[in-house]
Amino acid sequence: MQSDPYPIDPNYRPPIEGAPPATPYQPGPSSYLSQPAAPYAVPPNQYVAPPVQAMPSATQRKKQARKYGVAKAMDYLQWVLFALETLFLLRFCLKLLGADPTNPFAQSLFNLTGFFLYPFEGIVPSTPLGTQGVAIIEWSTLVGMAVYALLFYIVRLLLHITISRPGEPIE
Repeated sequence: MQSDPYPIDPNYRPPIEGAPPATPYQPGPSSYLSQPAAPYAVPPNQYVAPPVQAMPSATQRKKQARKYGVAKAMDYLQWVLFALETLFLLRFCLKLLGADPTNPFAQSLFNLTGFFLYPFEGIVPSTPLGTQGVAIIEWSTLVGMAVYALLFYIVRLLLHITISRPGEPIE
């Protein structure tokens, strides 16, 4: 006889040779079976096969492909908005801290974001801070951030409407 390979395990029992074969589980009488069955009721302890699903038609596949494409476009728009808002926030912080505008990084950031913020220039005058006026609160950047976020949100809602089903009628 072999030694016990799991001497520490209290639940381990070595196999017994000549054990009688196990009988399948047979449910005894229960109160469930004595009651009248509802239509389409399945007795307990019986498995039901899942319904067979039909293959989607060509029009259903086209609709799914269109929904996938629109959902991906919405994802890309969200990432573009996140990147743009991050650049705007970085511009606002650099202006607030009084970053040197001749620095190559600051200059490229101001030029890149200046293209998108051009429509908002001069809406609200910037507020200089400090005695030298180097630090600036650029209100037009904050206005641009809010307007771009609102525009992207509206476009995202319009795209969502194109792939969603109409709701239930309001009574």
